[in-house]
Formats: sequence, structure tokens, C-alpha cells
Amino acid sequence: MRARRRPRAALYHRVSTREQNPRLARAELRAAAAARGLRVVLDVEETASGRGSIRPGLERVMDAAQRGALDVVLVQRIDRWGRSTLDLLTNIRRLRSAGVAFVAIAQGLEVRPEPDAVSELTLTILAAAAEFECAVIVERTLEGLAAAKRAGTRLGRPLGKKAPAPERVAALRALGRSWPVIARSLRCTIGSARRALLRGLPKTGARRTRLRSVGSRAR
Repeated sequence: MRARRRPRAALYHRVSTREQNPRLARAELRAAAAARGLRVVLDVEETASGRGSIRPGLERVMDAAQRGALDVVLVQRIDRWGRSTLDLLTNIRRLRSAGVAFVAIAQGLEVRPEPDAVSELTLTILAAAAEFECAVIVERTLEGLAAAKRAGTRLGRPLGKKAPAPERVAALRALGRSWPVIARSLRCTIGSARRALLRGLPKTGARRTRLRSVGSRAR
């Protein structure tokens, strides 16, 4: 009789600059994988800040998931998998669309690719939190602009200022804001906002499709 195939797992561990014992975290991930009967086929560790927009290690895991090389991704804590609630939700949905489960061992959280009550509730809560987070970002940005305008500050992105963060552009687009409104809110040009959003997208076929759709939108 043919032996049942053990589910293939990726371990993803992002080491923060303040983390005291990264080896302990990796050992916990491996122990969790063994307890679940998983076969670790990818073990990724990268050093990055929570707000860093470039995370090649995470994209390695995503690429393996989209190639059908994984069944589950394990992280130690849920905040390891996203810079913000919106980013976290987006990344979990990308895994789910590839048929890959997501597990955060510290919180005992599991989101399965097939619909089930717990996974749907988790995604609903994350979506609500992401929408609230986006609304807060927009509100604070608009308040800052209004205060600057009252103070007589000239609005607009000065020469040499960094481009807007991709997650802020994505947050405003998720709330249905038009490109002119986003540009005014972030004090940049429409072109800069679009490029920032595209810079934050994965380098896949989905990115190429998104490039065409973003470039063709007039609003």
C-alpha cells in the first residue's frame, strides 16, 4: 500500500533588529512542523524591519506557493507575515488562492485554503481591521493636510523627498479613492503614486496584469 504523502511546509521567519533569540524562534517553527507531521521543503529567514517594502524572502515563499510546491506556510507570529493588517490580509489571500494553508503558531491561528467557518471568520475580522486601519490612515493624512493648509504651508512633494509608501497608496485605493485624491493626500504626483503601488506588487503575472490595469485607469 502506498504511503500517504506528508504535507509540504515552508517556514518563514523574519528577524527584527530587536529580536533577542532568533534561533529559539526557528526551533519553535521546526518543532511545530514536526508535531503536525509536515515535511519542511523551504526554510526562509530574513532580516527586515516591519515597515520595509522589500522582502525577498517572503516573495520566495509566495513563488513556491504559486508553483504548487507547498501545502502550508508556518510563521511564529501573525505580524511576521505582513507590515500592516492590509498587507497581512493580502498575503494570506495570496496563499489561499494558491491552495496553501497559513499557520501562526504563537496565536494558534490557521487559515485553510478550503472554506471553513473558522478560516472565514478569521479573514472577515482581518478585513474589518484592515478597512479600519485604512480609514485611520486617510483621516490622519487629511487632517495633516488641512492643518498644513491653515498654517500656509505650500503643499506638494519637495525635490528629493521619498516616494509614497506602497502600503499607503494601496490603503487609499482599497477605500476607493481616485488617483488625484491619493496624489493630493500623499503630496505627490499621480505618476509617483502609481509607481509606488506597482513597486509593492509581487513580480508575477498578476503584477503584469495589474500594470496594464493601473496604467489604463483615468481616475
